[in-house]
Amino acid sequence: MILNPPPWPNGARCAVAFTFDMDADSILHFDHHASADTRMAAMSMLRYGPEVAVPRILQMYKAFGMRQTFFLPAWCMERYPESVEAILEDDHEIGHHGYLHERPNELPSDQELYWLQRGTDVIVRMIGQRPRGMRCGSFKFSRHTMDFLVQEGFDYDASLFGDDVPYLLETEAGSIVELPTHYGMDDWPHYMASRD
Repeated sequence: MILNPPPWPNGARCAVAFTFDMDADSILHFDHHASADTRMAAMSMLRYGPEVAVPRILQMYKAFGMRQTFFLPAWCMERYPESVEAILEDDHEIGHHGYLHERPNELPSDQELYWLQRGTDVIVRMIGQRPRGMRCGSFKFSRHTMDFLVQEGFDYDASLFGDDVPYLLETEAGSIVELPTHYGMDDWPHYMASRD
């Protein structure tokens, strides 16, 4: 079906990655900063991720001996450090997902870089190493994102939808691997509902 399939290790015919974005209530605080603390129903729903879902996902992956990537806004890492510890304890990767789930293509370039670096600083402080991968908040990759990811030493991005196999993103600044996703495979558009 794929005309030019990438070679996978050990003769595997395909590779699949189930990644998770633990956005928690970062989205609520980003979109409704002044009133987030009054939206209790939405707050409780969004806390389900770090408090209920992540422990269940980790338990399931442990049973199958699998490791995956969790993309975390750095604000969520600071707010839910026990989730970070549990993810790391089971040897999963933590990827960059902004600081407060900001959307890069809605920011001036200097602000995009500021939040990228601020998020990286939190990740380094909490896990002891720089993140290798990035997924932009709401997949909102900007025209500056690629250059910033190369400049900041990222190996891959997982924000774009250009294929169903990994591909190379190249710019004058350098290159990184794109691990494509698709919005239709995200649970948010299918299941998100809040009266807040």
